[in-house]
Amino acid sequence: MRQWISRFTGESLDSFEIYLSDPVGFEADIVSLIEFAASKQVKNLVIDFSNHASKNIGVVEHLLTLIYYQKNGLDISHLFFNLLYVKNLTICSFLLQMIQDCDNPMELHDPMKTQHLVMKTNLHANEFMGITIFLNSCPELESLTFDMGTTERILRTSSPLDAKTFWLANKSYACLEKTLKIVKVKNFRGSSNELHVLHYLIRTGRVMEQLDLYEANGLDHKQKRLVLAGAEEVRRYFKKTSRDLQMTLHNA
Repeated sequence: MRQWISRFTGESLDSFEIYLSDPVGFEADIVSLIEFAASKQVKNLVIDFSNHASKNIGVVEHLLTLIYYQKNGLDISHLFFNLLYVKNLTICSFLLQMIQDCDNPMELHDPMKTQHLVMKTNLHANEFMGITIFLNSCPELESLTFDMGTTERILRTSSPLDAKTFWLANKSYACLEKTLKIVKVKNFRGSSNELHVLHYLIRTGRVMEQLDLYEANGLDHKQKRLVLAGAEEVRRYFKKTSRDLQMTLHNA
């Protein structure tokens, strides 16, 4: 990879993807790769530190992990909020969890130019703050995709958090008021956390036009009924701010 970068003479990059199941020990390489992508004004960036060997770790280990990354040069806030020209960005649950413990995460750097954002997430409570950080930081966002197919490890043990209260109390952001038109949920299951997030987006999304729910694969009859019930709740009972919003449930 380093040799390819050293030989690359182009002025810009259309797409750059980084996949690493465990970033420990590769901090300098990660920073170097992302700085390279930023210097070439990359338009489509994928940063995925997902580890399919999902595990739960405690608060102490989470804090030690965060301190380790910061001391070894992996400042997650700087990795993203200096990438002003990235139009298409894909991030994983690992980053949604880690970024919320950085200093002043809601006031990080200049606004990003991201228009299309994919979050690989299961919408756990420990990812909520990370989601709001990115909504706040992408004022030009046009489409938002929640890819619920992840088996990512849970890095932090959150204090008790009521999802309904969190999203009802959460403020709106510039993208929700002016630019966000398309929201997609892949592997939709109709869970309460999914519905709370969708209720928030529908309530605050003033220019939303399209909500696509893609049913998860391999569901049994009971699970399929939950999907249908969740979609029906969204369609019938969630108050829409945008008159143009249309919802579609796509069967698996």
